[in-house]
Amino acid sequence: MRVLALVGAGILVLMIVVAVVVLGPRATVAESATPTATIVAPSTPTLTPTPSVASSSAAPTSPQRDLASLLRPLVASWRPAAPVLLVERSDNPGATLLAVPIAGGPATPLVALPSVVDLGYELRNDGSALAAALPITTNTSRIAIWEPASGTTRWLTAEEPGVMHITPIWSEDGSLIYYAASAFNAQINRMMDLGIFSVRADGKLKTRVRAPEENGAQLRGITPDGHGLWWDRIRAGGAVEVLDLASGQNHSFDETTTARVLSWRRAQPRALVMVGGCCAGRPGGSLALWDDTTGSSKTMVGPQSTPPAAVISAAWEPNGARFAAVVLAGLGYLGSVVIYGADGQRMAPVAGTDDAQEVLWLPPGIAVKRVMPTGGMEIVLIPPSGETLVLYRDARSFFIRSIAAP
Repeated sequence: MRVLALVGAGILVLMIVVAVVVLGPRATVAESATPTATIVAPSTPTLTPTPSVASSSAAPTSPQRDLASLLRPLVASWRPAAPVLLVERSDNPGATLLAVPIAGGPATPLVALPSVVDLGYELRNDGSALAAALPITTNTSRIAIWEPASGTTRWLTAEEPGVMHITPIWSEDGSLIYYAASAFNAQINRMMDLGIFSVRADGKLKTRVRAPEENGAQLRGITPDGHGLWWDRIRAGGAVEVLDLASGQNHSFDETTTARVLSWRRAQPRALVMVGGCCAGRPGGSLALWDDTTGSSKTMVGPQSTPPAAVISAAWEPNGARFAAVVLAGLGYLGSVVIYGADGQRMAPVAGTDDAQEVLWLPPGIAVKRVMPTGGMEIVLIPPSGETLVLYRDARSFFIRSIAAP
C-alpha cells in the first residue's frame, strides 16, 4: 500500500542555519559510514542559486553529532502486523513518530526525531525501514536509515561538508531512495541547488535523476503506479510537479498558482489538487482533478460549487470511484466531511465529523482527524455501518503522515 497524499503544512525546508538538537540518552545503534559514490549525469550543470534560502556563515561551524544523538529509536524491535497510521506528534522540541493500528488498539511510539523534522523523513510502505534527513553541522545534512525490526541505524549517504541532503522518499518497491540536494556557496552566501538524486537502499549507485533548477526541490512521494516522482519547487505556498522516472520528462501543474496534491488514485485523471490557500488568511482552497500526463485539470469543488465551498483535505475512496473532502463551515477554520462522486457531484455529508481537519478513506472506513470540544485532537474511524471507533487521542498537536502495511 503506497503512502497516501496527506494534508499538513507544506514543508519549507530549513536550510538557513540547521541547529542540531540532542533528544535524549543515546540509543544503542550500529553506525556505519557509506563510501562516497560517483554522481552519474550526462554533464555537470552550472549550479543555480536558490533565492528562498540563505546562510549566515561561509563554512560549517557547529559541532558534529553522531547518529545516535540525532535519531533515537523508542522500540527495540517492531514491525507492523496489520495496517497502521503513522502519526507525527509534536514534542517541542522535536517530534515522535507513532504507529496507530487501524483496527484499534494502543499506539506504539516508534522513534524520536530532532527539532529540524522539516528536512524530511519517510517510513517504507511495508514499515521495514525509515529514511530520515538529519542535520550534521551548519549547512550540512545527510540521510540515515533505521530498521525497526532489528533496531539498527546506519548512514545511507556520505557526508559532504556544506551540502544538504533532504526529503528522502522510497521508491515503490523499496529498492531506491530519492532525495534533493543543495550546496552552500560562500561567494554569494546562498544555497545552490544540486538536483534530485537516487541511491540504492545499501547506499550504492548514487545517480542524478534531475538537473539543478532555479528554486530547488523538495520531494513528496511516488505516484501510485511507481513511475512518477512527485515533488515541488521551494517557494511560498508550494507547487506540484511530477517527474517521469523512465523518460525524465517533467509535468507541472499550473505554475502561476499555489497548489498541492491531497490524494492520488490509480486511474487518470488521478490527482486531487488543492489550489490556493497559501500562507495567510483563511485556510482552504478549490479542489481540482488533474491528469499529470496530459496536463488537463478540472475544478471539482470551489467557489462555483452549490453551495460554494473551500476544501482543506481530501482523499479518494480506495477504488477511486468517489472522494471525501473536509469542507470548511461558514467562515470557520475547521470543517466537516462530505462525500463527492468522481465527477465532483456532491453526494452526502458524513455524520459525526464536525471540527474535522484531515480525512483518509481506508478499506475499513473513513478516518477523520478532528479537534475535540474539550481540547486536544482525535482520530476516529467511521465504518460504512456500525459504531465509530476512536483510534487515537492526544492533548498535543499531531498530524497523520502516511500508512504502513505488512
